[in-house]
Amino acid sequence: MDIAIVIKNLKEGDPKAFKELVYHYSGILMTVAKLYTRNKEDAEDVLQDAFISVYRKINQFQGSEEKAFVGWMKRIVTNAALSKYRKMRYEYESYSLDTITPQTEDPAVLIQYEYEELMMAIYDLPLNYKRIVGLYAIDGYSHKEIAELLNIRPGTSRSMYSRAIKKLKEKLSAKSKRVKCVGNE
Repeated sequence: MDIAIVIKNLKEGDPKAFKELVYHYSGILMTVAKLYTRNKEDAEDVLQDAFISVYRKINQFQGSEEKAFVGWMKRIVTNAALSKYRKMRYEYESYSLDTITPQTEDPAVLIQYEYEELMMAIYDLPLNYKRIVGLYAIDGYSHKEIAELLNIRPGTSRSMYSRAIKKLKEKLSAKSKRVKCVGNE
C-alpha cells in the first residue's frame, strides 16, 4: 500500500481509500484505543470515532510519510479516547495520591518482556493506571501534560504511574513463575 497515494485519494474523498485505510490500520490503532478504554466495546467505539475524525480532518494532515501519518492517527485515537473519558466522567480514586512519594520508574524497566506479554499485562491494569502508562511510557507525555489532560495533579500522575509499574512487574513476575513451574513438571 502506497500511503502517499492513499492520503491523496482520501483528500479527494475516495471511499475506497478510506476502506483501505481502515482495513490496513485498524489493528495498530485498536491497540492504542485499548490503552485508554475500559473494555473492548469502548475501544471499538473510540476507534470508530477516530476513523471518522481522520476522514474529516485529512486535509489538515501535511505530509506523505507513513510514520508521520500513523503518529497523527494515533494522536487522534488518543484524543478520542480521552474525550470519551471526559464525557463519561469515569470516577478516579477519591483519595489524593500526592502525599505518597513514588519511586521513579523508568519505562525501560519493562523492555525485558515480550511485546505481547507486556501489552496483555497493561490491558489488564485498572483503567486509571492503564491510561497513565499509555500516556507516559508509550506516548511520551510528561506528568505535567498528563495532569492537564486528565484534570489531576502531576504528583498524582507520578504516583499512579509508579503504582501501575509495580502492578505490571507483579503480574509479569507471577506469570513468569507460573510458566517456569509448568515447564518443570
